[in-house]
Amino acid sequence: MIWFQGVINIALPIYFLWRLFKADYVSRRQWWAEWLSIAMFIGFVFVLSPWHIYVYYFRYLWPLLFVIISIFSFKRIKDKPVKGPEKDKSYTFSLILSGALAVYFGLFFSLGLSGYFFNDREKAIELEFPLKDGVFTTGHGGAHTSINYHHSHPEQAYAYDILQLNGFGLRANGLTPSENRQYQIYGQTLYSPCSGTVTAAVDEHEDLPPLEMPTEVEDAAGNHVIINCLDAEVLIAHMKPDTVVVSEGDEVESGDVIGGVGNTGNTSEAHLHIHAVRDGEGIPILFDGRFLKRNSLIFN
Repeated sequence: MIWFQGVINIALPIYFLWRLFKADYVSRRQWWAEWLSIAMFIGFVFVLSPWHIYVYYFRYLWPLLFVIISIFSFKRIKDKPVKGPEKDKSYTFSLILSGALAVYFGLFFSLGLSGYFFNDREKAIELEFPLKDGVFTTGHGGAHTSINYHHSHPEQAYAYDILQLNGFGLRANGLTPSENRQYQIYGQTLYSPCSGTVTAAVDEHEDLPPLEMPTEVEDAAGNHVIINCLDAEVLIAHMKPDTVVVSEGDEVESGDVIGGVGNTGNTSEAHLHIHAVRDGEGIPILFDGRFLKRNSLIFN
């Protein structure tokens, strides 16, 4: 999956941008059709692809290159005829293929963008970000399953999976490291995101090896803490063994240390999972007024 994602995030953008730059278009119609399909693909990878696996900042490089290459490419074809040879099968096929790709990637791009917004803002809960001293990104987040697989589960509808980036824009030392300590977020201190009462504190599970999803899970949250605050239950999950420093019934203040990030429970690699529930329903979480989506950056 990670290697396939590399094709989507890196190889295909290079191919499409190179084609837009070098291809010999016979008409402006053909250019516009292919330009639109490439634009929708760039939008697709920008919004839907998880960028923490590869160099995160390439996410911004592709749209920038697309704009620059589009300008140069358009200058080359502006004197071409509007229409091409209508009876040329290869020409017709190229128009149909470009149109199909534009519709396909455009649909997913639109669905991803729809997850940037949510209704019933009054239900949202404002929390303090539970991590400090780093650059963090959202692996899963948003109000649509295309950018947040949790959204299909009512209690986790607005859950976040948060990772930390190193100086190279990677979430780990390598693409598929085999040790938890090689993941930037592993062991990072977790702070209470709000003031309230601890209603659950579990610290009895061992870390799992990275990238090995468990076949059977007794407790999907692994080591975790639940805090009742602001009329909601806030779950902080997948914590590191022997780091939970609060107990059920404790009163905590925003910013109090509660534990550390680990890789316990139903998880494939070290990350912070957080969601909030009110009356059995997942509610949106805001940090400093921000609703996070996949690939959001948090500087803290």
